[in-house]
Amino acid sequence: MSLADQAPLDCLPLTSRTLACAKTLGYNQIGQIRSTPNSRLFADLGEDRAEELQRALYDFGVRPMQGGELSG
Repeated sequence: MSLADQAPLDCLPLTSRTLACAKTLGYNQIGQIRSTPNSRLFADLGEDRAEELQRALYDFGVRPMQGGELSG
């Protein structure tokens, strides 16, 4: 696990609603988002919030782990 994966979600440029929703569901670190399959993120967070999280990862300079690309 890289240092970026251990960083809190607060490091990402997210709306307060997306951040609160993710934390409520137990997503607290960037690595948790990167290692979660997109289908699970979509089911947990909904399409808009899941896509916002993925965009924030790209802006932060990290990519989803293998097989983690969003279809859009």
